[in-house]
Amino acid sequence: MKQTNPKYAWREWLIVPAYQQAMQGDYTLVKELQQVLSYPYEEQAQDIEDKYYRLKPSAFSDIGGVSHYSCSS
Repeated sequence: MKQTNPKYAWREWLIVPAYQQAMQGDYTLVKELQQVLSYPYEEQAQDIEDKYYRLKPSAFSDIGGVSHYSCSS
């Protein structure tokens, strides 16, 4: 299961804050996400797990494009 399903996956609700910070010239979150998502199947530090391996915050529940999207393949 761990070899098939990544623990960390690209989710818009994770990425939007990184975009917003980058627009202000702060690329810290972009770089952190790049590091985390470069190894999506790996166990990572507890602070990374707490931050990125969780359910979507309720604040994003009704925001289209951040809350849900379609994967057509």
